[in-house]
Amino acid sequence: MASRPDAANSSATGVQSLEGIYEAEIGRLASLGTILAGDPSAGEDLAHDTFVQLAKKLSQDGDYLRGPAWPLLRTMMVRLALKRRRALAREVLRLARLWQPPAEHRWEPDPSLLDWRSALQALPPRMRATVVLFYAEDLSTSDVAAHLGCSPRTVENQLRLARQRLSASMRRSEDRRA
Repeated sequence: MASRPDAANSSATGVQSLEGIYEAEIGRLASLGTILAGDPSAGEDLAHDTFVQLAKKLSQDGDYLRGPAWPLLRTMMVRLALKRRRALAREVLRLARLWQPPAEHRWEPDPSLLDWRSALQALPPRMRATVVLFYAEDLSTSDVAAHLGCSPRTVENQLRLARQRLSASMRRSEDRRA
């Protein structure tokens, strides 16, 4: 019976020292956990789970923590973070194998959208240059006029005629599809 109080006393000392270690190291451990997990709450969870593991080890072996606590706690936390990250990666891979994109999210190109190049090629060279400079290069009508050596009014007329021709070309391609 005399050995029992000693065991209880050493157990109480182990709990006492664990509480002291917790108070001394929880802030630093939570900071490391935040760095490892990338999130403050996940970092705090890592820190607490590390102390839970330490408490289990100390309950099994009272002399488990012989040296300074920080190196052991740091190692335990890094291993726990790696274990969680690997488990998450395995779960993501399992889900990726199972997941199939819904049919309505598959993109089928509209053939009329693909006819823009041929429709632009059908325009006269000066009109095509006006359209490309105005819409693709995002130049103002006065800048397009300066590049082409004409008046801004001519550019506006060329753009209007190009829109009419492109619209008619698109309508023809839609009629061919229907």
